[in-house]
Amino acid sequence: MTLQTPRRLAARTPLYHAGEPARDLIKLVSGVVMVFQIFEDGRRQVLDIVTAGELVHFQIDGELDHHAEALTVVEIVSIPVSALPDNRAWTEFVFDQMRGRLDRERRHVALLGQKSAAERLAEFLFLLSDRLTTPLGDIELPMSRQEIADYTGLTIETVSRLFSRWLRERRLVATGRRTYRIAGRLAA
Repeated sequence: MTLQTPRRLAARTPLYHAGEPARDLIKLVSGVVMVFQIFEDGRRQVLDIVTAGELVHFQIDGELDHHAEALTVVEIVSIPVSALPDNRAWTEFVFDQMRGRLDRERRHVALLGQKSAAERLAEFLFLLSDRLTTPLGDIELPMSRQEIADYTGLTIETVSRLFSRWLRERRLVATGRRTYRIAGRLAA
């Protein structure tokens, strides 16, 4: 697999915007990236959270249909699309990445469509804890409450109200400025 030299980007730096030409695939070496769409009315829907070792997108031609922004300091490498046909290991890696993304997207659709607000936010926190390979229950949130609302399909007020309730009830314990520990049942 032929990788270009890694690039380091500061937190809150866009990797790309919707409408830009799709060229190389981008692999996240370290950090966390948010993939999202912006609707015509200005609303944002967070589609996925990409973590180290994963591909940011799978588009190999045409225009990108979404935006990507570094939530933390990130290191990325570009992988030429031309590497796909000639390298079986690379092709298998891309296929595995696509399978993982489809699984996450199915869970995201279920989260948005069939769960209560508390269930949505609780599942998001457990998902993020698992994805960022922190011990289950310890969560360092790289996202703002608005970004969490945009992922869960809730309003920022609902996200803030649930965080406040869970903190008050000691189901969620703040262990730092953006770090929390799950100490009880959240979705109840």
